Amino acid sequence: MLEKSLKKVYFDAHFHLADCISDGCDDFFEFWSGCSCFHSQKEWEKGCLFLEQNKVFSSCDFTLFRAFGIHPQIADKNAQFDFLENLCQLKQICAIGECGFDFFTSELLENAAAQETAWNTQLDLAQNYGLPLIIHCRKANQKLFEYSDRLKKLPAVLLHSFMGSPVEAKSLLNRGINGFFSFGKQLMNNNKKAIACFTELPLENLLCETDAPFQTLKGENHTFVSDIKKVYNAAYSLRQKTFPTLSEDDFFETLLSNARNFFAKS
Repeated sequence: MLEKSLKKVYFDAHFHLADCISDGCDDFFEFWSGCSCFHSQKEWEKGCLFLEQNKVFSSCDFTLFRAFGIHPQIADKNAQFDFLENLCQLKQICAIGECGFDFFTSELLENAAAQETAWNTQLDLAQNYGLPLIIHCRKANQKLFEYSDRLKKLPAVLLHSFMGSPVEAKSLLNRGINGFFSFGKQLMNNNKKAIACFTELPLENLLCETDAPFQTLKGENHTFVSDIKKVYNAAYSLRQKTFPTLSEDDFFETLLSNARNFFAKS
């Protein structure tokens, strides 16, 4: 688990190691940590092999939290529920996800039934094994409220790249969900909802992420794991505008504490 440190730790709450292995990480920060999501057995094996063969992470006190989930965009394509449950049984993952709902396009909306089946299976596993859940939700926030009674029974829930308003986020918290909300480069492209959430929500419920190698800014074709530093800088700058007495050290330490709290029972 993450150890308390007076030095800055950049915690990337959501990235995809199997897709950004070539990025490296040890040259960027004194300390870096994060949670990688995997979505297939092939991705999992690729990531594990990389970690076994490389010493790159040990030099920067890297602690990798691993999650596995059936992404809603592939919910109707060879969902590997048996493999996921095996990882749960062997205690090889710290969270389930990312999973959830994606109704962003008409094609994805047509697969709503498959997404719901995959969601319920993973929700059951998270509850049965006492694991946190990492949620991907686009154009489907109503489903979060529909399942709020079940979500509040989980140790913790992370709304990755949350696309709702501060009112929606606070309403989910008020329903008893131990919720965390992570934000990446949308804080840097004038996304009004993301900026409002990061500014208005309690700092104790916030995390930063890259979603590397995805979630790019205009003109980019790749997000690097090192971009977490840019996200932190933007996030702290936004937060300090509303809370000018917030020190950078306190900001870093609170986000690190949030990461500890999210994984506390896994």
